[in-house]
Amino acid sequence: MFEKNKEKMKEKMEPDKVLRFAIVAVILLFLIGALIIGTRMMNPRVDATEGVKKLTELEDANVQKIDAQIQELEQTEADEAAAWKAKSAKEKMDGCIVLGDSTALGFRQNDILSKSQVKSKDGATVSDAEGSGLNELLTAVTEAETAPQKLILCIGRGDVAVSGETADAFAANYKSFVEQVKAALPDTKVYVCSIPAYLSLTSTGDATGSADSDTDSDSDAKDTTDNSDFKSSTDSKSSTDSKSSTDSKSSTDSKSNSDSDTSSDDSSSSKMSTALDVTSYNEALKALCKEEKVKYVDTTDLTDASYYGEDGSTMTKAYYEACINKILEAAFRNYVIQ
Repeated sequence: MFEKNKEKMKEKMEPDKVLRFAIVAVILLFLIGALIIGTRMMNPRVDATEGVKKLTELEDANVQKIDAQIQELEQTEADEAAAWKAKSAKEKMDGCIVLGDSTALGFRQNDILSKSQVKSKDGATVSDAEGSGLNELLTAVTEAETAPQKLILCIGRGDVAVSGETADAFAANYKSFVEQVKAALPDTKVYVCSIPAYLSLTSTGDATGSADSDTDSDSDAKDTTDNSDFKSSTDSKSSTDSKSSTDSKSSTDSKSNSDSDTSSDDSSSSKMSTALDVTSYNEALKALCKEEKVKYVDTTDLTDASYYGEDGSTMTKAYYEACINKILEAAFRNYVIQ
């Protein structure tokens, strides 16, 4: 009997247990829901619409500001380039000096550069820097009150035409002089011009105007610092010298000169082949510049007939106008030269 009552009570308690569990579950769910709602009410979601709008406005404003700055910079660069282009070569080369032999002298003789911008001595060579007066020119530059910003070396014609040195020996002597320049002027940028072509030189030392005249040399010796009272090599030639040069030519050379003169008369844009090959010397110079970390100014393409006088050796004003542009392009690449 007792067992039966126990079973009945167990059967009655089973539904109550389920009911109690369900009630507890409902209460828990209610509490969790209330907690979530309370949390959200305490931390309401921020509306980011206004923030995004402000960020977009700021971004647009920054882009416009940057564009305006870029346009202003481009305009400034254009104005500087225009102002540079309007300057004369003398103005562009302010603070710069061309140093060398009779080739360098031509920049002053043809009024491309001013007297103070050219330091030259007729016959100066790197093969005999001391005896030819080249060292004296460098001393005049280093002892000046202000060192040049840029120094352009125009040397080599005398070494090729007169001394007869090989390209390797020439390069070795040039290297010594460049190192001397760098030691004396550590804050000056150094540029090395290639050797101009000869259009009628047939052998070592055999050319009208190959090293310019003795008259020029004597005049320059009087004042190697300011290069005063020079005459052009063409003007200094006497009729006797011209005749001597003509007589020394072989029939083949005479024909070559005749053809060159005809080419010069017929077309100012015609090309004339060089009688004395300076290619190996210029290649040696280019390699030297790379080794010494100085700028090589390549003028080897200036072989137009209009760039040379009738003797095929003396360079005209047109040559120096083209040459100075080569120098300016190498020394001032940030500006429009032409």
